Parts: sequence; C-alpha cells; structure tokens
Amino acid sequence: MPVTETDHRPAPLANFPDDGPYRWFELADAHGPYAACAVAERPEYLELHMTMSRWGPETRRTLARDLDWLKAEARRLGLPRIMGVRADDQGRFDARLFRFARLYGFSEMCVYQTASLAVD
Repeated sequence: MPVTETDHRPAPLANFPDDGPYRWFELADAHGPYAACAVAERPEYLELHMTMSRWGPETRRTLARDLDWLKAEARRLGLPRIMGVRADDQGRFDARLFRFARLYGFSEMCVYQTASLAVD
C-alpha cells in the first residue's frame, strides 16, 4: 500500500511538534517514497500537511489514489472535509500551492500567516 503510517516524524516535517496531535505518513509509488505527510484530527476537518520530495506524471496519478485513501480516512473519522495547510518556517509564500491544490479538487483557498512570541 502506498500510504504507510510511520511511528516517527519525517525529517521534512521537523518543524512540527513530535508530541502533538499529528499522525505521520509516507507516500510512495513504484519508485519509492515521494512525500511525507502530517495529519491531525480537528473538530471540523482533517488537517493535512504534505511535503513532496519528487514529482512527475506517475507520482501525480499515485497521489490522486492516495488522496482517495485520505478521503476515506476522513469519512471513517466522521469528518466532512480535509484542509490542506502549508507551513513554511522560513516565511516564504509558494504561489504554486493553489494550482496544485485545485488539481486534486481542493477549493476555498486562503492565505494566513502567523508569528509567535516566547514569553519565557
């Protein structure tokens, strides 16, 4: 099965808390891994973070099948939607995200930024 849950946070998602609500997944096709994912169950949606390590026609088709698995997982959890979230700890905006997301049926695009201030 191309979607494999792992018991450790993948290196591309190193900025995510390891003790938080996230489940970690590796996505693979016939040529090996092509993405790492973090998924968290939220009250109204399934939160999805994905970092692609390679791209191409075969990967695109495999990702479509893997998203079908993710939709089934959201339904199993009783969640009505998946929300793809892009986090970049370097503060960069990626204009390709919306085109990529629309390719797989995501809609209601928006941009938000955050900043944090340590009080200790």
